[in-house]
Amino acid sequence: MAIIGAGLAGALVAEGLHRFGAQVNVFDKSRGTGGRLAAARLGELSMDLGAPGLNPSQRSALAALLPGASTPPLSHWQPIAVDFNLKPEAAKQLWMAQPRSSGLTRALLNGIELNTRVRIARIGFSDEAGYVLEDDTGTAQGQFDRVVIATPAPQAVSLLECEPALQRAVRTVEMEPCWILLLQLEQRPDRLAQVEWLEGEHSLLQRVWRDGSKPGRSGETWAVEARADWSRRHVGDTPERVQAELLQAFSALCMQPAKPVQNRIHRWLYAHAGQPVLSSFCSDDARVLVCGDWVAGGGIEGAIASARQLLEQIRS
Repeated sequence: MAIIGAGLAGALVAEGLHRFGAQVNVFDKSRGTGGRLAAARLGELSMDLGAPGLNPSQRSALAALLPGASTPPLSHWQPIAVDFNLKPEAAKQLWMAQPRSSGLTRALLNGIELNTRVRIARIGFSDEAGYVLEDDTGTAQGQFDRVVIATPAPQAVSLLECEPALQRAVRTVEMEPCWILLLQLEQRPDRLAQVEWLEGEHSLLQRVWRDGSKPGRSGETWAVEARADWSRRHVGDTPERVQAELLQAFSALCMQPAKPVQNRIHRWLYAHAGQPVLSSFCSDDARVLVCGDWVAGGGIEGAIASARQLLEQIRS
């Protein structure tokens, strides 16, 4: 079986199938695993580029899907949380893998054949060969009896030419972008000296967290995430312009100019799942299936729920 995409949903499906004795090949266009749990280099440091961690309900859902021995160890983080006016918020509980969040998908894929930096561009079918995967250079990457597409919905559409009905369903799914700015500072801003997480009502910002406060992390590093509606309005802006606006918003929070030693701006083009949730996630014969947070409501919960329902479908 082939799985296209090594994010959380794809990794969970691969782990579940591998555990039950299936031969699994995973393909991902990136150089590592994680999808929206990915990390990024920032000078000599590494920061989480996507989701900052798992909340209690997400952690419970993950544990329910995996047997105890297969659950990767996760470190607990309880950041000091405030709103954007620095008023205390309810205690926040997060869990994450080490040394970065992408360690979760790497652990799930341990012992499974993983092909990174391979962009699957076409899925062909013949009665004799089954499903044949080709990369963007036209090179065949193998023949498989089943294929799971665990990519964002817009990327899955082009791969579903062999299954027009499923392609039409996936084409209706909308996904929202998200801009995020990673910063390394020389020193901690005085106004945020006792703050590790900011979230609440803001015209531009969704949340800000001190990544260097996470267990096993180091450095004066901060992640500044824009709101989905703001990101949508500015999806076509230059990275330089978006970086300047996010840096200005962060400086306003600090009430002093933020002067980063290192910075990195990133646009997740398909960050948040919209509606509708799919009523069907596989071809009529269940030999081509789609998987991901967008299949089951969005977020980490959606990724886990999608993996669970897909595994149940295959095992049945």
